[in-house]
Amino acid sequence: MNISVIKWVLSNGLVVLVAPHSSIPKVSMQLWYNVGSRDERTGEYGIAHLIEHMIFKGTEKLSESDINVVTHKLSASCNAFTSYDYTGYLFDTPAQHWQEFFPILADCMQHCSFKPEHLRSELKAVVQELKMYNDDFFSTLVERMMSSIFPDHAYGRPIIGYKQDLWNLSADKLRDFYQRYYAPNNATLVVVGDVNPEEVFAEAEKAFGSIPEREVARPELYHSFDVVGTKTVIHREVQQPLQLFAWVVPGVSTKKEYQLDLLSWILGAGRGCRLYQKLVVELGLATEVQSFVHELFQHGIFFLYVQPVSLDAADEIRRVVKEELIRFVAEGFSDAELERAMRKTEVDLVSLGENDHKVASLLGKLYSATRDENYLATYLKHDRNALKNEIQQIAARSFVPSMMHEGMVVPMEKTDAAAWLEQQQASDAEDARILGGIERQAPVEEPCYALSVEPKDIKSFDFPIAQTFSLSNGIKVFAYQRSDIGKLDVILDLKSKHYADGEEYQGLSMMVADLLEEGTKRHTGSEIAQILESMGMEFNAFPGQFAFSMLSRDITRGCEIFSELLFEPAFNEESIERVREQMLSQLHLFWDTPSEFVGQVAREQIYKNHPYGRNSMGTVESVSQFNRDQIVESYTRIMSPDGARIAVVGDFSSVDLPGLLEKTFGTWSGPSVTDMVFPEIAPSQEHVCRITMARDQYVLAYAGTSVARKDPRFDALLLFDQILSGGVLGSMSSRLFDLREASGLFYSIGGSLLAGAAKEPGMIFIKSFISGDRLSEAEERIEALLAEGATDCTEQELEEARRAIVNSYVDNFASQKQTAVTFLLLDYYDFPQDYYKQRAAQLQQVTVDDVRSAVSSVLSPDRLMRIEIGRF
Repeated sequence: MNISVIKWVLSNGLVVLVAPHSSIPKVSMQLWYNVGSRDERTGEYGIAHLIEHMIFKGTEKLSESDINVVTHKLSASCNAFTSYDYTGYLFDTPAQHWQEFFPILADCMQHCSFKPEHLRSELKAVVQELKMYNDDFFSTLVERMMSSIFPDHAYGRPIIGYKQDLWNLSADKLRDFYQRYYAPNNATLVVVGDVNPEEVFAEAEKAFGSIPEREVARPELYHSFDVVGTKTVIHREVQQPLQLFAWVVPGVSTKKEYQLDLLSWILGAGRGCRLYQKLVVELGLATEVQSFVHELFQHGIFFLYVQPVSLDAADEIRRVVKEELIRFVAEGFSDAELERAMRKTEVDLVSLGENDHKVASLLGKLYSATRDENYLATYLKHDRNALKNEIQQIAARSFVPSMMHEGMVVPMEKTDAAAWLEQQQASDAEDARILGGIERQAPVEEPCYALSVEPKDIKSFDFPIAQTFSLSNGIKVFAYQRSDIGKLDVILDLKSKHYADGEEYQGLSMMVADLLEEGTKRHTGSEIAQILESMGMEFNAFPGQFAFSMLSRDITRGCEIFSELLFEPAFNEESIERVREQMLSQLHLFWDTPSEFVGQVAREQIYKNHPYGRNSMGTVESVSQFNRDQIVESYTRIMSPDGARIAVVGDFSSVDLPGLLEKTFGTWSGPSVTDMVFPEIAPSQEHVCRITMARDQYVLAYAGTSVARKDPRFDALLLFDQILSGGVLGSMSSRLFDLREASGLFYSIGGSLLAGAAKEPGMIFIKSFISGDRLSEAEERIEALLAEGATDCTEQELEEARRAIVNSYVDNFASQKQTAVTFLLLDYYDFPQDYYKQRAAQLQQVTVDDVRSAVSSVLSPDRLMRIEIGRF
């Protein structure tokens, strides 16, 4: 990743970091404050996170809705985040508008209003957020384990706080905390993207330079280490148990992140790591193993995540993990293991350079922790021998068997279900009692400052045009040379997709795809994993599409491996059974998660027997019965060059690309693939689908039939989708989000009028999360809004929607893989290669009347179904 960072410090102490990067005309800016939940005092737990919510609620100059409206008006997106050690605010914006957000960030640094009326609605939204996280059992487990690991340290408290503290936080308390920590000398401004550094520094001085510095004193924290291990078990209504192991490791401030990355790759990341090979491949005790580091500044946590094949396997998994780590500490690791880890970490860092937002986030975090603006640039520069010693030392100090912490999510016994429900009902009643007395009376403030902000002309951008040619067997190729990243992305797209499996064979093409990495006629699955990961390569297989990524210097060898994976699968019985277990485990996990499976329920209800209603993951019944003969038959049927296409994006200047692709794919033959004939989709009808599950929050969704991508109404619906839900920007300035602002009914709400629209019609899909005591109120308000449709749509809304959509088109070319996918989509719909140059003019032709007519034809209350998932 060739990212150079330039540092500037204002006289008041504000640090400005700029990393120019101009692949697309976008800019990511983030303002990081050195304050988080670790700085909270007794009785104010959760205040740092609540202030993060309130910062965008207005200042002495900005009204409550100004920031959202300005953001939407300028085709940008905004967000914020709070951790234990830091709080941040961000805007991702078209390059012509980045200067507009500096005055807003500067105003929020010193003049936030914290009006009690705004606090009332936002407090309710934060409580909804807390409930939402309660239903994320993995996050809940991590939080509970942190409490056990750090009983004497702020890292042991949840970032979002406790309800009893949140209920008692006043505007004055928020203002006091804000004035303690929100100062220029306690902040870092990070700007990454298509900018001139000198202009950034000048604008930063203009916006922030007059803000006085303030004395900031953070509390000193101390953790008393002890030889102790803990165990946390959470009982929930789930099918798939989860197991998590944890060890305390050095924090980010020690600059050991690279060593910990390597340690993670050696032990628990990737299919070639030690513990995946041991627990999944060799012993068959688990279906998934992953490791990750919880990157806290003072002390980090090394987590190992395991999905047991059954609850009965948990004890043996624990024994094996301890045994393997004792061996690792005693015997160390090989040069080959280190090389694999180094290459994978290098590729991760190279890929990071394709995403300005992620670069800004990493820069902000690393600088906040280390005060070294060059840390990222020197991240990979370490002496190899010293690295081995440092990794071994970290392992020896951290992986002490008696200091291993364990957590589990396990299925709840029937006898526990009644107790859980009783406790949940008591909690709901208390929430209703307390929050019922915190009612907002005033309407949402109208924009004021936003009225003076005017959007600028879109910055010119030459949309990439692919070089096209065909191989001798008819495969169409789209190629685009890009040398700034140093890697290559290749996508092979087949004509046959998962919906061709047939109703009784759902998931079969997914099983075929998963098996391609499980072994070939020349190499076992374990050998394949080592080959790929030792070269930093990545292979992703989906039904009907296969993606391969490699460093540009490995292009010839990469094509050889890609060919072997695709055309020489072994499909041995042992691998089939392992993949079957993995698919069943993922299905159980999927159906344990209402926020995930509600979309599949909607598809089944809307599409019924249409192939779009089928689940690409399959069903428990279908996956359980697949045999090798069916797998081989499916592979033979779908793996054909007939109608296949290849997209290649990256640096291929060192080879004759047409010749290399001809050698790799040109001799491939297969059966003809017939065009799929889809049945007609019946218009949806109003009805209610209710699913009972023991969860803190209720999932509420609405679904209905919509239109296909090439339907004449598509553009009108696309524009109103931007207005209704925030569309391509996920904008907080949308009609659905306005409901949240006014009422605090939900933490998040969103969706689309065109979900899944392709050659066949998509569907309307709106989703939110609600507490049970406010479900009826939420339904009433959402349904009233949807019933209004576009009847009051204005020309101003329409123009802002056009601008947002047109400004977003460059995002299709931000990364190499996105560029490859875009080339394939343009061809799939027979759109011209200069399609995006034409879009502004096409969208300009859509009138308010067109929007009203199109919306009224699909968004009708008597054609929307409602899905409710929760405690009934």
